[in-house]
Amino acid sequence: MKRLPFVAVVLAIAGLIPLILCACGIVFFSSGVPIPNLMMAFVSYCAVSLAFFGAVHWGLALEPAPVIVTSRADRTDITRLVLGVVPAFVGWVAAYTAFTWMPVAGVAILAVAVPLLALLERQGWRTGALPSGYMGLRWIVTAITECCLLAVLVARLF
Repeated sequence: MKRLPFVAVVLAIAGLIPLILCACGIVFFSSGVPIPNLMMAFVSYCAVSLAFFGAVHWGLALEPAPVIVTSRADRTDITRLVLGVVPAFVGWVAAYTAFTWMPVAGVAILAVAVPLLALLERQGWRTGALPSGYMGLRWIVTAITECCLLAVLVARLF
């Protein structure tokens, strides 16, 4: 198995910058100040990130020559295809909920979905279905994302 390219690590970490900036803007503004556009930007970016996490699995399932071959390759590919679509749908539900009902509800959906997907990926990683360096990077991205989501939830609910 190959290690993750350095550029992938740098881009993954750089991809957290908009998330962190939005979260800081939401948390450090006075709670009496309405900032719906910043909340929607935050929820939308998190939803897109969740969809991207799913797209990793879609790409692994459709790869012509599998990098990782397991004894249950057909079942693994079906699971990967499902994991490629479900996060995008959940991200859309979170964004739609935030837009039509209450932004904090969208943040709450994402706060549950992001670590849940990471835990599901961990199961796949343990069976050898993911590249060796993937979960290390994924845990870093998940931890920072979850901290931002929880900080926004706490700032907006209390």
